[in-house]
Amino acid sequence: MASRAEQKAAARQQREAREREMQAAHARRMRLIWLGSLVAAAALAIVIVVVAVGGGSKKPSAKATKAQVTALLNGIPQHNNVLGSPSAKITLTEYGDLVCPVCRDFAVGAEEQIIRNEVRGGKVKIVYRADETASATANGGEFVAGQVAARAAGLQGLEWNFIMTWYLEQGDETTPYVTTAFINHIASQIPGLNMSQWSSNLNLQALKSQVNADGAEMNTLVATRQNGVTQNATPTLIIQGPKGTAPALQGLAPYSAFKSVFKSVS
Repeated sequence: MASRAEQKAAARQQREAREREMQAAHARRMRLIWLGSLVAAAALAIVIVVVAVGGGSKKPSAKATKAQVTALLNGIPQHNNVLGSPSAKITLTEYGDLVCPVCRDFAVGAEEQIIRNEVRGGKVKIVYRADETASATANGGEFVAGQVAARAAGLQGLEWNFIMTWYLEQGDETTPYVTTAFINHIASQIPGLNMSQWSSNLNLQALKSQVNADGAEMNTLVATRQNGVTQNATPTLIIQGPKGTAPALQGLAPYSAFKSVFKSVS
């Protein structure tokens, strides 16, 4: 039978063995945590690099923009600033600013759906009018130039190609990105546009007068509160049909809201 001293020694050895096992387990856990931290840091670094080189960019390439706009508008009648069949019973008049980010969101959202469905189906035509709001700060000097460029494309039946291409390529409204080079780049993406003729028409005083008249028309709407327009905001959207003119929609509205208004004026 083991003595008292021997029992104490055996117990001490067992305790020390358990402590060594606990220390080894702790060391293994710490190594795993350390390795996990390295993996997470590496993954984060990869994400940062991808975003930095444009992996998170939502802006499509020029080739993708051209294909998207062509697919949307191909086969739909255009005459100057009007998109859609001349016999369409409903007219949607849009007062927009090409530099306005809200106009851009409307164009690539509800407006695309309207074009694909009601405009292509011959039920609605859209009339685009220029109204300077968002561009007044950084790009104010180029507002007329951009809108005239769109009207010049309209002389070849391609104004809406210019408008939708611009919205897809739109830059930051707080920066002076609207340059001659940018405007030329937008025009160069339009299939069938005679660039020489378009460039020559940029100097037509009649087109500048049309752009100025659009702005004056919006000011009159605000001053008279016609169609419920109480402020100069883009986009302002006025819908008219056989049963009259609906109160204007301003800013973003879902496609379902337009469908409801189309039904009310039909």
